[in-house]
Amino acid sequence: MYLLGYIPRDGRIYLADKDVNVISYGLSLSVVEYQTVVLRGDMEAAAELLESVPEDQKNKIARFLEGQGYKELALEVATDPEHRFDLALALGNLDTALQLAREFSTDHKWKTVGDAALAAWNLVLAEECFTNAKDIGSLFLLYTAAGNSEGLRSLAATTSRSGAHNVAFSCLWQLGDVDACVALLLKTNRHAEAALFAQTYKPSTASGVVREWKKSLVANKRAKIAEAIAVPDDDAELFPNWEEYLKIERQEDLIDVSEDQEAAEVAEDGE
Repeated sequence: MYLLGYIPRDGRIYLADKDVNVISYGLSLSVVEYQTVVLRGDMEAAAELLESVPEDQKNKIARFLEGQGYKELALEVATDPEHRFDLALALGNLDTALQLAREFSTDHKWKTVGDAALAAWNLVLAEECFTNAKDIGSLFLLYTAAGNSEGLRSLAATTSRSGAHNVAFSCLWQLGDVDACVALLLKTNRHAEAALFAQTYKPSTASGVVREWKKSLVANKRAKIAEAIAVPDDDAELFPNWEEYLKIERQEDLIDVSEDQEAAEVAEDGE
Protein backbone atom coordinates (compact mmCIF):
# COMPACT_ATOMS: atom_id res chain seq x y z
CA MET A 1 0.00 0.00 0.00
CA TYR A 2 1.19 3.49 -0.85
CA LEU A 3 0.14 6.57 1.10
CA LEU A 4 -1.45 9.19 -1.13
CA GLY A 5 -2.35 11.70 1.55
CA TYR A 6 -4.81 12.93 4.13
CA ILE A 7 -7.73 15.23 3.29
CA PRO A 8 -8.93 17.13 6.42
CA ARG A 9 -12.22 18.01 4.74
CA ASP A 10 -13.11 14.31 4.41
CA GLY A 11 -11.29 13.22 7.57
CA ARG A 12 -9.85 10.26 5.67
CA ILE A 13 -6.45 8.87 4.67
CA TYR A 14 -6.17 7.71 1.05
CA LEU A 15 -3.93 4.85 -0.04
CA ALA A 16 -3.35 2.91 -3.26
CA ASP A 17 -2.05 -0.55 -4.00
CA LYS A 18 0.27 -1.52 -6.88
CA ASP A 19 -2.72 -1.85 -9.20
CA VAL A 20 -3.73 1.72 -8.36
CA ASN A 21 -6.82 0.63 -6.43
CA VAL A 22 -7.59 3.49 -4.07
CA ILE A 23 -8.63 2.67 -0.51
CA SER A 24 -9.48 5.15 2.24
CA TYR A 25 -9.64 4.91 6.04
CA GLY A 26 -11.43 7.31 8.35
CA LEU A 27 -9.15 9.29 10.65
CA SER A 28 -10.70 12.06 12.71
CA LEU A 29 -8.17 14.81 13.34
CA SER A 30 -10.11 15.94 16.41
CA VAL A 31 -9.75 12.44 17.88
CA VAL A 32 -6.00 12.47 17.35
CA GLU A 33 -5.71 15.91 18.91
CA TYR A 34 -7.83 14.85 21.88
CA GLN A 35 -5.77 11.71 22.47
CA THR A 36 -2.57 13.75 22.23
CA VAL A 37 -3.54 16.24 24.96
CA VAL A 38 -4.78 13.40 27.20
CA LEU A 39 -1.44 11.65 26.87
CA ARG A 40 0.22 14.92 27.85
CA GLY A 41 -2.01 15.05 30.94
CA ASP A 42 -3.67 18.34 29.94
CA MET A 43 -7.23 17.42 30.90
CA GLU A 44 -8.52 21.01 30.74
CA ALA A 45 -7.56 21.26 27.07
CA ALA A 46 -8.99 17.78 26.52
CA ALA A 47 -12.34 18.91 27.91
CA GLU A 48 -12.41 21.77 25.40
CA LEU A 49 -11.47 19.53 22.49
CA LEU A 50 -14.07 16.91 23.41
CA GLU A 51 -16.83 19.12 22.06
CA SER A 52 -15.31 18.93 18.57
CA VAL A 53 -15.11 15.12 18.58
CA PRO A 54 -17.82 13.58 16.30
CA GLU A 55 -20.56 11.67 18.11
CA ASP A 56 -19.74 8.44 16.27
CA GLN A 57 -16.18 8.61 17.66
CA LYS A 58 -17.21 8.96 21.32
CA ASN A 59 -17.03 5.22 22.00
CA LYS A 60 -13.51 5.11 20.58
CA ILE A 61 -12.57 7.99 22.90
CA ALA A 62 -14.21 6.21 25.84
CA ARG A 63 -12.15 3.07 25.32
CA PHE A 64 -9.02 5.17 24.98
CA LEU A 65 -9.79 6.95 28.26
CA GLU A 66 -10.47 3.64 29.99
CA GLY A 67 -7.11 2.36 28.83
CA GLN A 68 -5.44 5.46 30.28
CA GLY A 69 -7.15 4.94 33.65
CA TYR A 70 -9.80 7.65 33.32
CA LYS A 71 -12.77 5.36 33.87
CA GLU A 72 -15.11 7.97 35.34
CA LEU A 73 -14.54 10.26 32.37
CA ALA A 74 -14.93 7.30 30.03
CA LEU A 75 -18.35 6.59 31.56
CA GLU A 76 -19.42 10.16 30.85
CA VAL A 77 -18.20 10.02 27.26
CA ALA A 78 -19.31 6.51 26.27
CA THR A 79 -22.52 6.10 24.30
CA ASP A 80 -22.47 2.30 23.89
CA PRO A 81 -24.81 0.84 26.58
CA GLU A 82 -22.75 -2.33 26.99
CA HIS A 83 -19.54 -0.38 27.55
CA ARG A 84 -21.27 2.03 29.94
CA PHE A 85 -22.67 -0.93 31.88
CA ASP A 86 -19.22 -2.49 32.30
CA LEU A 87 -17.71 0.86 33.33
CA ALA A 88 -20.49 1.51 35.86
CA LEU A 89 -19.88 -1.87 37.50
CA ALA A 90 -16.12 -1.34 37.53
CA LEU A 91 -16.62 2.02 39.25
CA GLY A 92 -19.22 0.70 41.69
CA ASN A 93 -21.78 3.13 40.24
CA LEU A 94 -24.82 1.01 41.05
CA ASP A 95 -27.35 3.71 40.15
CA THR A 96 -26.14 3.87 36.56
CA ALA A 97 -25.76 0.10 36.36
CA LEU A 98 -29.32 -0.34 37.64
CA GLN A 99 -30.67 2.13 35.11
CA LEU A 100 -28.93 0.29 32.28
CA ALA A 101 -30.08 -3.11 33.61
CA ARG A 102 -33.66 -1.87 33.45
CA GLU A 103 -33.10 -0.84 29.84
CA PHE A 104 -31.54 -4.18 28.91
CA SER A 105 -34.04 -6.17 31.01
CA THR A 106 -32.08 -9.42 30.65
CA ASP A 107 -31.53 -12.01 33.37
CA HIS A 108 -27.74 -11.85 33.03
CA LYS A 109 -27.61 -8.07 33.50
CA TRP A 110 -29.92 -8.20 36.51
CA LYS A 111 -27.84 -10.99 38.04
CA THR A 112 -24.60 -9.05 37.52
CA VAL A 113 -25.97 -5.91 39.20
CA GLY A 114 -27.43 -8.06 41.98
CA ASP A 115 -24.04 -9.60 42.74
CA ALA A 116 -22.45 -6.13 42.79
CA ALA A 117 -25.18 -4.83 45.09
CA LEU A 118 -24.73 -7.78 47.43
CA ALA A 119 -20.98 -7.15 47.56
CA ALA A 120 -21.77 -3.53 48.50
CA TRP A 121 -24.24 -4.68 51.21
CA ASN A 122 -27.14 -3.03 49.39
CA LEU A 123 -29.60 -5.80 50.21
CA VAL A 124 -32.70 -3.96 48.98
CA LEU A 125 -31.20 -3.47 45.53
CA ALA A 126 -29.84 -7.02 45.51
CA GLU A 127 -33.34 -8.38 46.19
CA GLU A 128 -34.83 -6.34 43.34
CA CYS A 129 -32.15 -7.53 40.92
CA PHE A 130 -32.30 -11.21 41.89
CA THR A 131 -36.10 -11.12 41.67
CA ASN A 132 -35.98 -9.71 38.13
CA ALA A 133 -33.24 -12.20 37.22
CA LYS A 134 -35.37 -15.07 38.59
CA ASP A 135 -32.28 -16.18 40.51
CA ILE A 136 -33.97 -18.35 43.14
CA GLY A 137 -30.67 -19.59 44.59
CA SER A 138 -29.44 -16.09 45.37
CA LEU A 139 -32.86 -15.05 46.70
CA PHE A 140 -32.93 -18.05 49.02
CA LEU A 141 -29.45 -17.19 50.30
CA LEU A 142 -30.44 -13.54 50.77
CA TYR A 143 -33.71 -14.26 52.58
CA THR A 144 -32.14 -16.92 54.79
CA ALA A 145 -29.21 -14.74 55.80
CA ALA A 146 -31.48 -11.78 56.52
CA GLY A 147 -34.11 -13.84 58.34
CA ASN A 148 -36.75 -12.51 55.94
CA SER A 149 -39.71 -14.81 56.64
CA GLU A 150 -42.02 -12.90 54.31
CA GLY A 151 -39.54 -13.25 51.47
CA LEU A 152 -39.04 -16.95 52.17
CA ARG A 153 -42.78 -17.59 52.08
CA SER A 154 -43.15 -15.68 48.83
CA LEU A 155 -40.21 -17.57 47.32
CA ALA A 156 -41.71 -20.89 48.47
CA ALA A 157 -44.95 -20.11 46.64
CA THR A 158 -43.12 -19.00 43.49
CA THR A 159 -40.78 -21.99 43.33
CA SER A 160 -43.59 -24.42 44.08
CA ARG A 161 -45.55 -23.10 41.08
CA SER A 162 -42.49 -23.31 38.84
CA GLY A 163 -41.67 -26.87 39.89
CA ALA A 164 -38.54 -26.09 41.95
CA HIS A 165 -39.92 -28.14 44.84
CA ASN A 166 -36.58 -28.67 46.59
CA VAL A 167 -36.11 -24.91 46.98
CA ALA A 168 -39.74 -24.53 48.06
CA PHE A 169 -39.26 -27.21 50.72
CA SER A 170 -36.05 -25.55 51.96
CA CYS A 171 -37.90 -22.22 52.31
CA LEU A 172 -40.71 -23.82 54.29
CA TRP A 173 -38.23 -25.70 56.44
CA GLN A 174 -36.40 -22.46 57.23
CA LEU A 175 -39.77 -21.02 58.31
CA GLY A 176 -40.40 -24.02 60.54
CA ASP A 177 -43.75 -24.62 58.82
CA VAL A 178 -44.05 -28.37 59.33
CA ASP A 179 -47.61 -28.60 57.99
CA ALA A 180 -46.63 -26.86 54.75
CA CYS A 181 -43.58 -29.12 54.39
CA VAL A 182 -45.75 -32.22 54.75
CA ALA A 183 -48.34 -30.84 52.33
CA LEU A 184 -45.64 -30.15 49.74
CA LEU A 185 -44.22 -33.67 50.08
CA LEU A 186 -47.69 -35.14 49.59
CA LYS A 187 -48.35 -32.86 46.62
CA THR A 188 -45.18 -34.10 44.93
CA ASN A 189 -46.07 -37.77 45.60
CA ARG A 190 -43.29 -38.24 48.12
CA HIS A 191 -45.56 -39.99 50.58
CA ALA A 192 -42.86 -42.04 52.32
CA GLU A 193 -40.79 -38.93 53.07
CA ALA A 194 -43.94 -37.11 54.21
CA ALA A 195 -44.80 -39.92 56.64
CA LEU A 196 -41.32 -40.01 58.17
CA PHE A 197 -41.16 -36.22 58.34
CA ALA A 198 -44.54 -36.01 60.08
CA GLN A 199 -43.61 -38.78 62.51
CA THR A 200 -40.41 -36.93 63.42
CA TYR A 201 -41.64 -33.34 63.70
CA LYS A 202 -45.43 -33.50 64.16
CA PRO A 203 -46.61 -36.97 65.26
CA SER A 204 -50.27 -35.87 65.52
CA THR A 205 -50.44 -35.62 61.73
CA ALA A 206 -48.51 -38.82 61.03
CA SER A 207 -51.50 -41.18 60.98
CA GLY A 208 -53.34 -39.14 58.35
CA VAL A 209 -50.21 -38.94 56.21
CA VAL A 210 -49.62 -42.69 56.47
CA ARG A 211 -53.19 -43.34 55.35
CA GLU A 212 -52.57 -41.14 52.31
CA TRP A 213 -49.42 -43.12 51.66
CA LYS A 214 -51.30 -46.42 51.81
CA LYS A 215 -53.99 -45.11 49.43
CA SER A 216 -51.29 -44.07 46.99
CA LEU A 217 -49.71 -47.51 47.08
CA VAL A 218 -53.06 -49.20 46.49
CA ALA A 219 -53.77 -46.88 43.57
CA ASN A 220 -50.41 -47.88 42.08
CA LYS A 221 -51.25 -51.59 42.47
CA ARG A 222 -48.96 -52.13 45.44
CA ALA A 223 -51.58 -53.34 47.88
CA LYS A 224 -49.29 -55.86 49.59
CA ILE A 225 -46.80 -53.15 50.48
CA ALA A 226 -49.67 -50.96 51.73
CA GLU A 227 -50.87 -53.75 54.03
CA ALA A 228 -47.41 -54.05 55.57
CA ILE A 229 -47.37 -50.39 56.65
CA ALA A 230 -48.71 -49.74 60.15
CA VAL A 231 -50.74 -46.68 61.14
CA PRO A 232 -49.90 -45.28 64.61
CA ASP A 233 -53.56 -44.68 65.61
CA ASP A 234 -54.76 -48.05 64.29
CA ASP A 235 -51.80 -50.22 65.34
CA ALA A 236 -51.04 -48.89 68.81
CA GLU A 237 -49.23 -52.08 69.86
CA LEU A 238 -46.54 -51.36 67.28
CA PHE A 239 -45.95 -47.86 68.63
CA PRO A 240 -45.60 -48.26 72.42
CA ASN A 241 -44.18 -44.74 72.93
CA TRP A 242 -46.62 -42.95 70.68
CA GLU A 243 -48.55 -41.24 73.47
CA GLU A 244 -45.28 -39.89 74.82
CA TYR A 245 -44.47 -38.43 71.43
CA LEU A 246 -47.87 -36.73 71.28
CA LYS A 247 -47.42 -35.37 74.79
CA ILE A 248 -44.08 -33.82 73.87
CA GLU A 249 -45.63 -32.26 70.77
CA ARG A 250 -48.40 -30.65 72.84
CA GLN A 251 -45.86 -28.85 74.99
CA GLU A 252 -45.68 -25.28 73.80
CA ASP A 253 -42.12 -24.52 74.95
CA LEU A 254 -39.75 -27.46 74.79
CA ILE A 255 -36.89 -25.18 75.86
CA ASP A 256 -37.31 -22.69 78.70
CA VAL A 257 -35.31 -19.63 77.71
CA SER A 258 -36.61 -17.36 80.45
CA GLU A 259 -33.78 -18.23 82.84
CA ASP A 260 -31.18 -17.60 80.15
CA GLN A 261 -32.75 -14.24 79.33
CA GLU A 262 -32.78 -13.21 82.99
CA ALA A 263 -29.14 -14.22 83.34
CA ALA A 264 -28.22 -12.17 80.27
CA GLU A 265 -30.06 -9.12 81.64
CA VAL A 266 -28.27 -9.42 84.98
CA ALA A 267 -24.92 -9.67 83.18
CA GLU A 268 -25.69 -6.52 81.16
CA ASP A 269 -26.69 -4.61 84.32
CA GLY A 270 -23.47 -5.69 85.97
CA GLU A 271 -21.43 -4.33 83.07
